[in-house]
Amino acid sequence: MTTRILLVDAHEIVRQGLRALLDKEADFEVVAEVETGEAAVRLVLETKPDVVILDLTMAGLQGLDQVHQLVAAAIGSKVVGLSIYSDRRFVAEVLKAGAFGYVLKEHAFEELAVAIRAVQANKTYISTGLSGFIIQDYIELIRDSEIRFRTIFEGSNLGIALVDKDGRIVESNPALQELLGYSQEELRSKEFTEFIQPEEVAGCKDLFQELVSGSRKSYRVEKQYRGKDGHLAWGRLLVSPFRGAGSEGQFAIGMLEDIGEQKQAEAKLGDYQEKLRSVALELSLTEERERRRLATDLHDHVGQILALAQIKLGALRESAANGQVGPLDEIRQLIEQTIRYTRSVGFELSPPILYDLGFEAAVEWLAEQVQEQHGVHIKVAADRSLKPLNDEIRILLFQLLRELLTNMVKRAKPNNVAILISRNGSSMGVEIDNDGLEVDLGTETLAPSPNGLGLFSIRERLRYLGGRLQVESAPGHGTKMSLWVPLKT
Repeated sequence: MTTRILLVDAHEIVRQGLRALLDKEADFEVVAEVETGEAAVRLVLETKPDVVILDLTMAGLQGLDQVHQLVAAAIGSKVVGLSIYSDRRFVAEVLKAGAFGYVLKEHAFEELAVAIRAVQANKTYISTGLSGFIIQDYIELIRDSEIRFRTIFEGSNLGIALVDKDGRIVESNPALQELLGYSQEELRSKEFTEFIQPEEVAGCKDLFQELVSGSRKSYRVEKQYRGKDGHLAWGRLLVSPFRGAGSEGQFAIGMLEDIGEQKQAEAKLGDYQEKLRSVALELSLTEERERRRLATDLHDHVGQILALAQIKLGALRESAANGQVGPLDEIRQLIEQTIRYTRSVGFELSPPILYDLGFEAAVEWLAEQVQEQHGVHIKVAADRSLKPLNDEIRILLFQLLRELLTNMVKRAKPNNVAILISRNGSSMGVEIDNDGLEVDLGTETLAPSPNGLGLFSIRERLRYLGGRLQVESAPGHGTKMSLWVPLKT
């Protein structure tokens, strides 16, 4: 099997010497060479070498920074450092940074090929002469790292498992054993997919294979897991490659967090949101009922009284002398203006057309009012199909349409608006198309009305009734909004 190598050294003459040395080995292939650390970080992502031979004294990226950045970029590659420095502290820090090998340049001729084969076998290589005094420091470093890892591993509240490339558990911590209800021995060699729902297994295996192939650096999923006693609980699982001392056979580390309480809180929040939608709808309907009552009172009482007064004044005018007619005419004109105003207020509060003639007639009336107030040409069209609506849906849909239309003519400033009312199966749609300014769909900006919160409010109220809002907008083409609601069955 050929070992693919990337050479990183600032001096061309050194790179030529190293290449000549490596070309003698039949199982080595130098896939690229580069003179700066920055270029090496970019190139390692493209070439994906097995081994990177790195000059630790180049300009640009310096020393340990070179190692850190290359190790981070070269997932799956082994870094071997070349240096003229033999200080044990420097060597230890390079190995700690993630390098698998450290070769003194003066020993490169004798040791470089040996070092490459050693690191390919997942062994650490240190130049002859350095190993004697560095090995004790490195052992202490490994021991300290192992102690720190063990402290975190054993004491963590998160369930942690080390798994091999087949997804089988190599080792688990007490928190995971408690979450799943299994002992350390019972968990060992079990495949991690044994604890999730059967329909989720294929997707999780695909994610893990992407991790094994290197096409994915890590993944996070929220799934239900099954304990030994059969109970189901919600967990958040984070899986990423594992790199550590003595990690042979341990490919990945998985951390499982119990999120049962979070899911319960989310469910409660969903219930609260549903109740809030119900309250908001009931408030809208209560407001409409009150508007209807006030409009009816204006018509049945105030309007009727004013009409009767107008009639009596007419009779009084007939019997009055010519000199007294002028003041009576003025009073009649004032009463007539009051009647018109009362009628107008009644229509604004709750248009009787909506209740007496139906939704489509009410939309035509609304279009006439908006057109008169804002000077916008509005065309209303409807197909001839039957569109039976529940009272609450008819009332709310008219409120939302009035809110949308009023905001649209104020914000988008169109010259023309087209409203189409149509039936599609068991749903009715009201499409509003205009040639004004487009809506920013990233934020769905629409001026909130005094009784709502713009598109968000409209969308939520429709959703509660089983309806939906669709918005299409493009520069130069205005905005099209469609409100869809279920028909009465």
